[in-house]
Amino acid sequence: MSQFDLKQLLGLYESFGILKYGGTLDFGRLEKSMEPVRLGREEFSYRHLQMLKEDNLFPAWWKLPELQPPELEALKWVFKNPQPHDQDLVQKLFDIFKNIEILSCLLRVICPQHYGIYSAPVENLLSIKAETPVKKYLAYLENLTELQEEYGLERIADVDMALFALCCLLNEEFIRQNPEFRQIYLDYLEQPNRVKKISARNALRNIRQENIFYLDLAGSFLETDPEIAGILAGKELECLVNKLWEEERNKSGYKPYKPSNMPEKLEELARRKAFTDQIKEDLQNWWETRNDCVHLNLAEASEPQLQELRARVSEMIDGLSQLKGKIDC
Repeated sequence: MSQFDLKQLLGLYESFGILKYGGTLDFGRLEKSMEPVRLGREEFSYRHLQMLKEDNLFPAWWKLPELQPPELEALKWVFKNPQPHDQDLVQKLFDIFKNIEILSCLLRVICPQHYGIYSAPVENLLSIKAETPVKKYLAYLENLTELQEEYGLERIADVDMALFALCCLLNEEFIRQNPEFRQIYLDYLEQPNRVKKISARNALRNIRQENIFYLDLAGSFLETDPEIAGILAGKELECLVNKLWEEERNKSGYKPYKPSNMPEKLEELARRKAFTDQIKEDLQNWWETRNDCVHLNLAEASEPQLQELRARVSEMIDGLSQLKGKIDC
């Protein structure tokens, strides 16, 4: 099986752009026209904005704001030799243009070595989320740099174009079903690769930040992956039992024997009246659910099996949540 290589999508950017949108921005012309600005040989002016406006496809996607003379004055030399990931520059441009996609397009045509275009398709592909548009774009640039190093692409703009082509391939059935491109799609889908790892990392980081407790995290996975949900709920159960055990040890004034496995711990805690026999039975049942999630092969499970597991895990999550409230843990 061939390996997925993001670099090969770069060569398909223009073809996919024509298939989906009827064309692409004239990057060659725009980069050449903007080069004197980047090198400090020309000051940035209204004429350079007109170059973008006059591109055949730019007006179909974006509308440049009408800038006032003080805003144009502030832009005169701001693009001279821009550095990678320049937060101050990005923030200044956002304060003027009020649109992260427009400013990213401007940075991309002026400095393709360090910048790419931010758009909804790539945002969704990489699961980017942040408090502000500026932080989103800076996070995107970090992801592009990581992919540049992984796949050996020359410029950040090249990574951006390859990702955009990948979005077209993934989102448009008529493109991915084309025999000429089908194998690239399958290679991406069926193999681990850096793009999917970055997307998963970003998504999981966001989920973890919004769900600080294991039970909340388990609940977020319940519908899509009851197996993972059960393992996370099992972690909450384990923390709860260990907390109760420490409390019992502190009450007794000496260090009692600590059972080595969960069933023994539950028996000992019930014997010490840390909880009732009914709670012990519930915890034992939920621990068995956790074990099934860890050890059973659910990759080939039938839908009824998944539904049954989902119901058990849901009961486990609800029960643990109620139990934590009762015993004040």
